Amino acid sequence: MNKSVGFILLLLMFTNTMNAELANGKIEEFFIKNGIEERKIRIYYPNNNSVDDNTTFIIMNDGEELFLERDSWRGRTWRIDKSFNGLAKINKDPNVIIIAVQSAKKYKGKFFDNTRRYLELFPKEVIEFLPEGNKKKIYGSLADTDYPKFLVESVVPFVEGKFEINLDKNNLGIIGSSMGGLSALNTIIEYPDEFGFAGCLSTHWIGIKPWEYLLLPIRQRISGDQDTIDAIYEYIKENISTIQNHKVYFDRGTRGLDYLYKKPQEDVDKLFLDNNINFETQVYKGHDHDPVDFGKRFIPAIEFLL
Repeated sequence: MNKSVGFILLLLMFTNTMNAELANGKIEEFFIKNGIEERKIRIYYPNNNSVDDNTTFIIMNDGEELFLERDSWRGRTWRIDKSFNGLAKINKDPNVIIIAVQSAKKYKGKFFDNTRRYLELFPKEVIEFLPEGNKKKIYGSLADTDYPKFLVESVVPFVEGKFEINLDKNNLGIIGSSMGGLSALNTIIEYPDEFGFAGCLSTHWIGIKPWEYLLLPIRQRISGDQDTIDAIYEYIKENISTIQNHKVYFDRGTRGLDYLYKKPQEDVDKLFLDNNINFETQVYKGHDHDPVDFGKRFIPAIEFLL
């Protein structure tokens, strides 16, 4: 048997098994070239709605953490299929399609996976707002990928071709959590004509100190870096006019890493208020920096954004 044919058959078998385990909807799986790597994307259909001019497409970051627990590197996921199942039970069937893009983390996590993901999702445009010094040089030398550009130049054209539809800010948005939430905001700021909304759950405003970054694969602990917080804020302030006609959803928990987001999120909220941006921000008492808690907030996020 031809190797490529065998691979396709194995992929179909895996997808069928996965679909049988979903609480709602079905998934198709594809691979798209991202530099020298192939990046897995999953197209999730939460219901049987026809794809038409009323369909909203949502790109979601960290796609491996959205569905089955066995796919996640930590064994904990959003389970958005269960969220849509809950909507179906009350006769709500939003006309949406989810494009789940896997992160730079490899399956089940390797030693440097978290650091690779951080660098990929960190907004490259923020680097110029960092103070001069070694920190700025380190970010500049390591930031060799442009994730939003990959979405716009590779993922979006693939989806457009598959569905024979044009995607722009009227029918396309992006959602992510933690660094994925920060990247979602970065994406609509840099590509305001392509994306109409962003959902930013537990946005990681606080960066990572250089020594924490080096120890991240071992220590898994972050206290944040004020230079990075300030640089992100200044980047948003400088470019906020680009999302004057967009919608942005923010939220955060009150436990764990989310506890550190309180002040930076309040500062961003004020910036959005002062500039009359259409946004919502929510605080979920008792929620931690955890995919299961992100999943509990998925429906409130899309209800506002849609």
